[in-house]
Amino acid sequence: MGHCMDGARPEAGRLTAVFLCALAGACCALALLPGAAHASKSQWSVFEDHPWIVQTDAATRERTLNEVVELGADTVRVEVKWNEVAPASGSKTRPPFDATNPSAYPGFAPYDDAVRAITARGLRVLLTITGDAPRWATSGGRGGNYKPNAASYAQFATAVGKRYSGTYSGVPKVSYFTIWNEPNHIQFIKPTSQAPLVYRKLVDASLPALKRAAAPGSKIFVGELKPTPRKGLGPIKFLQDWLCLDKNFKRLRGKAARKKSCTRFKKIAANGFAHHPYGPVGLVSERTDIVNLLAIKRLAKGLDQAAKAGRVPRGLAIYNTEYGVQTNPPDIFVSTSPERQARILNEKEEFAYRYARLKSHSQYQLYDDPGRAGPPAVRWSGFQTGLRFANGTKKPSWDAYRFPIVVHKKGSKVAIWGRVRPGKGSRSVQLQRLSGGSYANSGARIATNAAGYFSAKLGKGTYRFQAYGHPAGTTASELQLLGQSRSASPIK
Repeated sequence: MGHCMDGARPEAGRLTAVFLCALAGACCALALLPGAAHASKSQWSVFEDHPWIVQTDAATRERTLNEVVELGADTVRVEVKWNEVAPASGSKTRPPFDATNPSAYPGFAPYDDAVRAITARGLRVLLTITGDAPRWATSGGRGGNYKPNAASYAQFATAVGKRYSGTYSGVPKVSYFTIWNEPNHIQFIKPTSQAPLVYRKLVDASLPALKRAAAPGSKIFVGELKPTPRKGLGPIKFLQDWLCLDKNFKRLRGKAARKKSCTRFKKIAANGFAHHPYGPVGLVSERTDIVNLLAIKRLAKGLDQAAKAGRVPRGLAIYNTEYGVQTNPPDIFVSTSPERQARILNEKEEFAYRYARLKSHSQYQLYDDPGRAGPPAVRWSGFQTGLRFANGTKKPSWDAYRFPIVVHKKGSKVAIWGRVRPGKGSRSVQLQRLSGGSYANSGARIATNAAGYFSAKLGKGTYRFQAYGHPAGTTASELQLLGQSRSASPIK
């Protein structure tokens, strides 16, 4: 939330787990899709919508989170914005207060309410401790995230860790945190030329401080990078400069190290690396510094090279913490229709599911940002990545997010991948094939695995499925109809 749109507009998502399939009758030869052995087994479904979950009234927050549960997400990302929480955030002069004391910050109340409401529903909370920085915490009091002060930020991170450690009165425990949002974006750290050094200082100061303050065993992620070089630095270039590595991922030494303040580099003892894999739907040239979803292995390769150089832990997991696909309508500057958005979300989710290094799939947001006052370029400068339009009307992606389905051509048959996202435990699907203008059941119901995934091989055709499970908040013993997926035609 509060992000400027990057050159290539956001595209699609991803998700979790292994999948088992039950046999569904002689006419329904089921099989694991190719690559299933390499699929992730522990992905999160991350949801984020700051205006509707944090900056809102209690009734709206409750209604929004109930819908997040209905959609089947299991994690909510909340950006704890420093300037929304800190005292006198617009002043050039820092007020006298104990910045490590969570009680000294006047703006925590809406975050406390959000964390309580999220955890009450059994959802995981991921807190991103980020800017904007208070004006007094920027170099020379310039504001605008100009060289945010690392010591002050570490004190704020300490206060956040304490408040959500499970020991602060009336506030639930949070076990997952990330450090800053899109540090390679010109809006979030200025100047861009010094952003890697500034972020290095922020991480060096705050990561150990947060580990001391947060609940034992808490996990802290770094990164949260934007995917393209537009309006800042590209993710690979930023990674190299932040970690004091040259273009070949070798350690900077001598004069080069001194020039970039790298002579006393501290290994980043993080538990994961967060990324925002927006960008073009398709493949991008290896000559461009873009890490969209389809290029996510470039980030993994860079992290592995950085680990070899002793900069980060080996095998650092990657978390997709912000992702979405913009639609026209309403945004006249993109070409993706709401129907195509639904298809892209499903197809990219399956792609990401099959890459085990990725540990989460993210949807940003539930509602489109409303149009802003001004000319078209200003009016549509926000995010129109929601599953609902700003007026509340559902897009086709609302159901597509709940029940993803992808159909691939496989010789004389098709391979079907899908998921019943909402619910827990036993669920099943009834596959239906389009024939003569209507849909007919194709074999018996198929049981999903515990995470809701299934696969099948059937005759060529266009398919959809009806999903059965236990509706949220019920104790029904029999599976009930939860809804229906979109229609999916075969793709190569």
